[in-house]
Amino acid sequence: MTSSSSSSSGSAARRKYESHLFKWKDEAILDEVSTVEAKVLDLVHDFQSLSKSVTEQIDSHKTWLQELEVEMMSKLNEHMSKVAQSMDEATRQFKEDMHATLNSNTNTTLLSNNGPVHNFASAVGIVLAIACLYWKLL
Repeated sequence: MTSSSSSSSGSAARRKYESHLFKWKDEAILDEVSTVEAKVLDLVHDFQSLSKSVTEQIDSHKTWLQELEVEMMSKLNEHMSKVAQSMDEATRQFKEDMHATLNSNTNTTLLSNNGPVHNFASAVGIVLAIACLYWKLL
């Protein structure tokens, strides 16, 4: 009986050892799972922090671009206004110069046509008009 009791006590000791070994492995696995969960939570926190930071930077850049657009549109409108004023001034000056040139040429032509050439041209025009009327009446 001693052999059976020693085998049964050896078997009980082995089971106790195996039970202790399995508990140790279970605890190690649970510790690893806890470590992995902690790392996952750290990654989630880092990702959320990065996401918030990137969102803030994008909003900041968006605001900056909107302000830049307003400033550029203001400068563009200012320059377009100056260009329009310059064009209006140039057009007005051109019209004045053209009127002055035309008036000068008209006055010169009228003054130069008061002589004998003007009288001769008028006489020729009258004679031609009479000749046309005569031929039409025939």
